[in-house]
Amino acid sequence: MKVVYIGAKDALADAFLERMGKEGDDVYFISSAGDTKKNGNALKHRFYSVSLKGDMLESVLCSISPDCIVYAGTQMMDSSFCEQTEEDAAFFAKTLRAIAKWSQARVLLLSSVSVYGKKAGASLEEDEVSPSDELGMCYVRKEQLLETYRKRYGMNTAILRASQLYAERAKEGGRDFLSRIFMQISNRGGGENASSFYNEVLQPLHVSDFTDAIKRVLDSGKQGIYNVTGSFEISRSRVYELAAQMQGETALVSWEEAEDTILADSGKIKRELEWTDFKEITQQFLHREISYEKEQRKRKKKANAKLPAELRRFMENLLIFVVFFSIFFVCHSHKLFSQIDWLMIYVILVSLFMGIRQSALAVLLASVGYLSGQNLSIFEMTNFYSYAGSVLNIMEFVFLGLIVSYTADMLREELRNVRREQKMTKDEYEELKKINEENVLIKNEYEERLLDSKSGLSRLYQLISRLMVLEPDRIFMEIMRVISELLHTDTVAVYRVKENSPYVRLVNVLHEDSAEGGKSWDLSSYPDIRKAMDAGELYQGDIWQNKPAVVLPILYRETCIAVILIKSLPYESQTLYHVNLLKTLSLLLRESVARALEYEELARNTLYIEGTDILKPEAFAKNVRLAKEKAKENMADSCVLELLHEKTAEEICGVLSPKLRATDYFGTDDAGTLYLLLNNTGVQDLEGLKRRFLNDGVTVRVSRAFEARKEA
Repeated sequence: MKVVYIGAKDALADAFLERMGKEGDDVYFISSAGDTKKNGNALKHRFYSVSLKGDMLESVLCSISPDCIVYAGTQMMDSSFCEQTEEDAAFFAKTLRAIAKWSQARVLLLSSVSVYGKKAGASLEEDEVSPSDELGMCYVRKEQLLETYRKRYGMNTAILRASQLYAERAKEGGRDFLSRIFMQISNRGGGENASSFYNEVLQPLHVSDFTDAIKRVLDSGKQGIYNVTGSFEISRSRVYELAAQMQGETALVSWEEAEDTILADSGKIKRELEWTDFKEITQQFLHREISYEKEQRKRKKKANAKLPAELRRFMENLLIFVVFFSIFFVCHSHKLFSQIDWLMIYVILVSLFMGIRQSALAVLLASVGYLSGQNLSIFEMTNFYSYAGSVLNIMEFVFLGLIVSYTADMLREELRNVRREQKMTKDEYEELKKINEENVLIKNEYEERLLDSKSGLSRLYQLISRLMVLEPDRIFMEIMRVISELLHTDTVAVYRVKENSPYVRLVNVLHEDSAEGGKSWDLSSYPDIRKAMDAGELYQGDIWQNKPAVVLPILYRETCIAVILIKSLPYESQTLYHVNLLKTLSLLLRESVARALEYEELARNTLYIEGTDILKPEAFAKNVRLAKEKAKENMADSCVLELLHEKTAEEICGVLSPKLRATDYFGTDDAGTLYLLLNNTGVQDLEGLKRRFLNDGVTVRVSRAFEARKEA
């Protein structure tokens, strides 16, 4: 994905470019300041320097042809209004005009929660914007401009409203809220009581957490507005206190309680995109992860400029030659010291420490010095035999000087390479160590939230334990509640599947409008659903074609015995997370239903009268209680009929069974009276059934014999 980031050279840009580079996206950075690339840190992005008042933007964007444009602006991390903010808004208008001409690139505007203004309580995305300062008004103008272009040109847009951004390194002269607090402490140090400040509540958001939110919105492709705020609220006075402690200052200021403050709720992005923040500014202060960098004052250059390195070495070489030549000249008549080759020592010393260039010069100087000491000139050396000793001596200078200098240079180069690799290894180790620390922090945070939150392991276990029963009907009833709680919908229904029949029979329903086609659903007109059921796969329908949102088949021995229908889902529950959650529930249901049915088969002699499909009194009473429980929660009507007949119970069951559904049960009481439990059929629906039974010589009447029966 090609992503263009338009903004200032700041910590947010560094974090965004680093994250996108690691994700493998093509990133293009457009700014009016210098590039953010650092030596030794190869971030994969291309940089374009574009003036806010220039006309290069359109041609640059046209040449890039990006898939998405993230507009941060030059003042995204600023905590107050400045004159450049107005210029930034004009540059954003120029950006939108350029996009509208040639591209349908997705536009992601980074805004601020200051658009809500100061008021009681946390603001939601759908709340009306009402900025209380010029900074908020500037962001409102940007958002209104984006909305205008979206409606006119059909742009794919999204807005992220961030709270107070900060990074670990606060800088003197920085305009983010953390840098400004450090500067206030530095300017008011020494215990001086300065002017008062409003002690408002802040929602500090680390740039890495904000970058993660940007990445999630880019990957999801969703439109709309998202609040992205820090979860760890803190007062301004507390941040001031922590910063002062870190600086070792005792700066004192008076604080006035703010009646209203700017707060926003980021629950929407947490629900839809599963985003969360991990950096807590208090812990970072306590762990000394935050630092404050003061501007280094430039020293005045000295009047005497330093000599160039090559000239300085040349002069040093000449000085050393003069010293050794003087020793050579003075000692040439001494019996002992004349045996020492002082010029060779000079050549070797220069070759070892001053490089091959100075070594060549040293060879030349030593040769000239040696010949002058012998009262010879190189032009007088007409044959080798007469001056063999002098020639060999000069060749020694050349050979030893060049060989020693070349070897020394190679060793120095190898040493530099080793040191460079060592430094790169150390930098890589530090980077991996930092990544590991962040991963450990994220893991610990997830574990803590998973264990402590309302949707944590305890809650998940409570939901799953409902399905760990040995009654298929109760499993189907509980799964509707579980799905309703997890997916935030009440349009859930359960159908039983009859083999070799296009119809499925309604068992339970959470809401009267949740059923599809009444109490029986004909799947012959839904071949795609039938195909998914036979394959045991989750079906996702198109709601725009009046198809159910999800159909989840329940298999037993590779045969679909029931389906769970979710007629519609809220927008926030249509994520990959919820699809995977349903698939996991499907596997869990298969295991639970299989265990329950296998238990029924193994315990058939204890549940049914031998050789019949008639439940014994206790088992039948248990089914009646479950039916009454479903009726009480408006999941399904039910009624119990007493069967009056002159035949045996086995004969009556054989006659009536073909006319009943898989959800109906025969049963008996302690006196041997035969009963029939009709699930999903109320007393008001019995007229037709009574006539059909009367034709078979069976009279029925509603019975309440099992309502007061207690479970054994």
